[in-house]
Amino acid sequence: MANYYEEDEEPVKKKTKHSYETKLAKLKELRDKHKGEWLTIETCNDYYNRAKAASPNDCQDIGERRKIRMELQEKYGIAEIEAINIVNGFRFSEYVQKYDNIKNLRIPSEPSLADRQYITVVQNEGYSFEEKD
Repeated sequence: MANYYEEDEEPVKKKTKHSYETKLAKLKELRDKHKGEWLTIETCNDYYNRAKAASPNDCQDIGERRKIRMELQEKYGIAEIEAINIVNGFRFSEYVQKYDNIKNLRIPSEPSLADRQYITVVQNEGYSFEEKD
């Protein structure tokens, strides 16, 4: 019986330099396509507070909240659902981290770990590893 279970185990997939190069190429493409300014926590708080003060219509994307959402979306080049969530007060840190990773070409190696390692491109197009604080 023990051999039956051992044979079914899938081998652990090793991360290769090619996979990192592919991810870096995608990040470079996203960075090059990015239009507008880069998102910050302060910006998210500002737009959330503006939407909250504008109209108390329970997170509906109508009226003044819609105008605020569209301004945020256009000015910072983010997706519609991201802008809606920010205006409604959700997921600020996730979106800021996402766009900061794109801006700085950082690839989280293990997103489930609390102390993540990031791979960044250095001047000579090599790789360096650094711990996230």
